[in-house]
Amino acid sequence: MILVGNAAFAQWSADSVMMGPGSINDVFYSLKNGSVKTENNKNWHVAFSLGSMADSGAVWANHNTGNSFVKVYNVHKDISQWATVVLDDTLTASLSFNNDQGWYQGALNDVAGGSSTQFGWGTYNSTSHDVVGDSIFIIKANGIFYKFFINSLVGSGPNFNDWNFQIGDFAGNTVYDTIKFTNYQDRRFAYYDLAAAMDANREPSATAWDMVFNRYSTNNPMSGPNPFNNVIGALSNKGVKVVKTNMVHVDSAFSHYGDYISPWPATSGVISTIGYNWKTFTPPTTWTVPDSVSYLVQDVPGNLYQLQFLGYGGSGAGVIYLRKRVVVPTAVNDIHSAITSYEIFPNPAQGQLHLMINSKEVVEARLVITSITGQVVYNSSMSILSGLNTTQIKTASLPAGNYVLSVKGKGINLNEIITVLN
Repeated sequence: MILVGNAAFAQWSADSVMMGPGSINDVFYSLKNGSVKTENNKNWHVAFSLGSMADSGAVWANHNTGNSFVKVYNVHKDISQWATVVLDDTLTASLSFNNDQGWYQGALNDVAGGSSTQFGWGTYNSTSHDVVGDSIFIIKANGIFYKFFINSLVGSGPNFNDWNFQIGDFAGNTVYDTIKFTNYQDRRFAYYDLAAAMDANREPSATAWDMVFNRYSTNNPMSGPNPFNNVIGALSNKGVKVVKTNMVHVDSAFSHYGDYISPWPATSGVISTIGYNWKTFTPPTTWTVPDSVSYLVQDVPGNLYQLQFLGYGGSGAGVIYLRKRVVVPTAVNDIHSAITSYEIFPNPAQGQLHLMINSKEVVEARLVITSITGQVVYNSSMSILSGLNTTQIKTASLPAGNYVLSVKGKGINLNEIITVLN
């Protein structure tokens, strides 16, 4: 049987992500290069987006360890009331949370608004092109309460994308500060420590990582009993596309490739598609990672990978085991051939073999497998469609040894040695 698909895969490459004891670190990860940067996940309180206007107004809070490390209270007051904000305002305030669907909404954007020009903490001014602050927040950061107000995000001129804000304590002291965009031009976020009143460069270059393994909050109802729960998982970099191949054996995921990414669904840009629930917990101590789940990921440079998690050591150990492989069809350079590329894998085969053919035209062909002595052990007709095709061949009944796989038809003359390990 021929199955229409769109890809074939290279050999698996195993890797591990080390978040450290107690999962104390954020790990920025590249599918090509592995872990590229590790940072303590409690060395910041709020983070300011440095992206395009679509998400440049995002301000995230560090909802580490069950959202208790940083809590954001919207006290529903404007800057004219700065001096009158008191701790008791938290009793009637709304708690605000990051959204794990996109980098465009952090906790300070979690404020209901009726306009696309409202960013939660401020409103876009069409004359100055600045986003002008209109909401005071109380932020509890690592046990200390602060008043916090963003004065503006500069929308034009020499100070474009600079953040201007003020921080106050409850003894009447106020600090004014600025995040300079020019210090972070190739980063997604600038991070800020409220206690030290200091910004920090925690990220690698925006083009150097595909996902970050970290602690984050989610409103997914499967994550726990609370409206927002703290989880450990992976959030994708902006521009990275991800789809989940659920309940499909990892070696058969390519057969469903076209169902998943042709075209990419709108949800492929959700940053928590990989997320946390590739693992399940069985009390009292066991973590299970199903072998029927993998992910097709288009990385920042545009390469396509298949990613599968193999194991999880728990939050205490902070170790995540995975494997990955890149899509690499074999090119056919003969301009007279109907085939532009193909792939046969795994080779050696054990139980089954996969064949991918990228054809320039519709071709009726025949797939034949013969032993080295010339005995035909497999013979089947193939209707090859224009485009990318895949087929699956069972080899479990074949004796171990070497064979010749041939595909012949108009403009097709493919011959490859395969090895069966049954």
